[in-house]
Amino acid sequence: MLRIKTAPIIALLAGLTLLTPPVSALTDMDDKPASLETLVGKGKWTVVEVWASDCRACRGSIHETINFEAANPDVDVVGISLDGSGGKANAEKFIDEFGLDFTNLLSDPSEFDKYLYSTAKESFIGTPTFMVYNPAGKLLAVQAGAITEEALSAFIKKQEAQGKPAT
Repeated sequence: MLRIKTAPIIALLAGLTLLTPPVSALTDMDDKPASLETLVGKGKWTVVEVWASDCRACRGSIHETINFEAANPDVDVVGISLDGSGGKANAEKFIDEFGLDFTNLLSDPSEFDKYLYSTAKESFIGTPTFMVYNPAGKLLAVQAGAITEEALSAFIKKQEAQGKPAT
């Protein structure tokens, strides 16, 4: 188990080739079916933040993700709102309020829990949750709780320095 500095929990899933099956209830903000497998593994690191519009920790730390994205243009950032289709208006308000310009998708806690368990053998604990995929699309880490911009950057740099293969 690795830790991202200042983060309470991190699970490094090394040595396992993980497939990324789609979340069956995942949609884009236009209500079209979406899947993470089409967004990761494009030769770039991908950081996924799972959030909810009514999550106090998400509201308090979303600026870290915004700052991370701005400081790391070579990393794709994706958000997954767990507000579900019924809370789409709340998700859109959150996106507008914080000026999120990265891709955001919709799901719900139950569907996301199924996805997380099928890919990482981890149960969903709560929002925010971060997932880090290497450039080949392999899920390397799952982190429940807020993470700083610096911690995310350091984790990726450490993986690169250790020469983690992209496959």
